[in-house]
Amino acid sequence: MPQAPKEFQFTTHLVGFDKLTRAFRSSPHWLGEEVSKGMKQSALAVQRESAMLAPVDTGRLRASITTEIDGAVIPQWAKIGPSVKYGRYVEFGRKPGRMPPSAALIPWLKRHGIPASAAFVVARAIAKRGIKPKPFMQDGLKAAGRSIDRIWGRTSRAIELRWGNQNG
Repeated sequence: MPQAPKEFQFTTHLVGFDKLTRAFRSSPHWLGEEVSKGMKQSALAVQRESAMLAPVDTGRLRASITTEIDGAVIPQWAKIGPSVKYGRYVEFGRKPGRMPPSAALIPWLKRHGIPASAAFVVARAIAKRGIKPKPFMQDGLKAAGRSIDRIWGRTSRAIELRWGNQNG
């Protein structure tokens, strides 16, 4: 089971995108607008799919999934992920060995009709067995793959059309 980083993010590499952005640094402003639109639509597709796949207890994890897009003229990245601290433990699981803080388990225990006095026992069981990962973000990225392909296909056609109209 991979070790969960303190913060996690998912990235996708678009082959040749770095060369494209270098070549078009002095490009018309609309190129950045088209790329920004494609980036935003792609990130929102991943956000949507990940939210649908996120395990739901209170809905807080699902609702915390947000998107941030590079503010450059021609954006090169988007970050998509949950803002709640426990999101990384849901995504990557938890290796056996350390007990989670008992106090962090009490709200969950209460919601499920388990007395708060069981927090230590549950924490000890987690330390012994760990928690299996539920990769809702990784699976969301995979599920959004076809949508992302269609989005970038439309984006590249729009750029070709606008470029042809400008230079034609």
